[in-house]
Amino acid sequence: VYTIPEVIDRHPESIPHNTIETPKGGKFQIILPDQTKVWLNAASVLKFPALFTGKERQVELSGEAYFDVAKNSNMPFNVKTKDIEVIVTGTEFNIMAYFDEPFSATTLVEGSVRVSNKSDKISLNPGEQAVNDVHKKLSKKIADVEEVVAWKTGLFQFNNSDIQTVMNQLSRWYDVSIEYRGKIPDKRFGGYISRDSQLSQVLKMLELSGLKFEIDEKKIIVLP
Repeated sequence: VYTIPEVIDRHPESIPHNTIETPKGGKFQIILPDQTKVWLNAASVLKFPALFTGKERQVELSGEAYFDVAKNSNMPFNVKTKDIEVIVTGTEFNIMAYFDEPFSATTLVEGSVRVSNKSDKISLNPGEQAVNDVHKKLSKKIADVEEVVAWKTGLFQFNNSDIQTVMNQLSRWYDVSIEYRGKIPDKRFGGYISRDSQLSQVLKMLELSGLKFEIDEKKIIVLP
């Protein structure tokens, strides 16, 4: 766990900004200057100031992260992604907002948050998820919280997930590209497996469903 030291100079114009970037196949835990804890999933980027000043605590996220926000009702915590904004005062939540995914999802574990895009606003209760879809429409649904945060505890976990969702996670964790030959298989997957597993082990499990793969160096080819 890396803790960001507090800077002495509190003038906003002099406060430096930091960037933490996790590679494919990696994850990182950091404690921000306000004692907010952040877990970054693979292939993610978090930008934040070395000291929070003013009326809000603002960070920027690309990828996926779990936030355990230090409570401060006088200075809301604001997370900005490619297409949404999440505002809280102190709570725990997960944001998935990768640039290569057609949607983003904010899942509330504890507390309350407000999620907004350019046209919609949604408030969440624990166990709910706000999804910003491919049409930039914001909607709310009940979340499978255990599945959403499984990555934080070192697991792949799927609950009726399609092949593209599964392969996107494998791509980011094992640092491989994915290619589909012919029609994308219309299959759904459930279950979990440790992220410490070899890629070959994961593919063998998926093959039990009838899928076929070819491996070309760092590319996985999904066969029809």
